[in-house]
Amino acid sequence: MKKIIGVIVALFLVYGMPSSGHASPVTTGGEALFRSNCSVCHSMQPPPKTAPPVLGIASHYRKAFSGRDEAVAHMVKFMQQPKEDASILGSQAVARFGLMPAMSMATEELRRVAGWMWDQYDPAFTCK
Repeated sequence: MKKIIGVIVALFLVYGMPSSGHASPVTTGGEALFRSNCSVCHSMQPPPKTAPPVLGIASHYRKAFSGRDEAVAHMVKFMQQPKEDASILGSQAVARFGLMPAMSMATEELRRVAGWMWDQYDPAFTCK
């Protein structure tokens, strides 16, 4: 019984107390944030839903930026204030999908999502 209580306490320390169904921005990883906030519009791979797939986004960001930190910073800024001239995906993607709405997530949550998206890069994926 002491082991079970210890495990429960450890889980609360790592993941936080259960809440009203909203994940804690401190403990939620990029993938979980993506699934709960972004996957409604973005699929992982083609065919797209209503926005470009993650593999395509990751591929474009890898081509545009040499480092993760710079790419993540750009993604965060873009998610906070999407502008056509700041789109790494180009005018074809904007014409096809439009601009995404500004995300009202906390900056740290956006960093986690952006970092996770950067990490999804697949060199075998080709954008069409």
